[in-house]
Amino acid sequence: MEVNYKTAMRWCFKVMLFENRELSKIALKVIQAFQDQQFVKIKVINETNNHQIIGIITKIDQVTRRIKLSHDRGIDWLPFDDILNVEPVN
Repeated sequence: MEVNYKTAMRWCFKVMLFENRELSKIALKVIQAFQDQQFVKIKVINETNNHQIIGIITKIDQVTRRIKLSHDRGIDWLPFDDILNVEPVN
């Protein structure tokens, strides 16, 4: 399901209502980066360690709670719950 800005904002507000404050901040950064098509550095947790990926958020899937990040090595679908931080790349 491809998401437009209005739908993405509704998703963000749902996260804000039902999740903790830190996830709300991450959701707002994801929405802003998606809207602006801005390069971001995303810190992700996985089974073995934390790692960072730099790319552009190209899709937000509300159903599976994942974002699609396009980067120089291809694409990754990142579960929203695995995202620790999102920062713009200047």
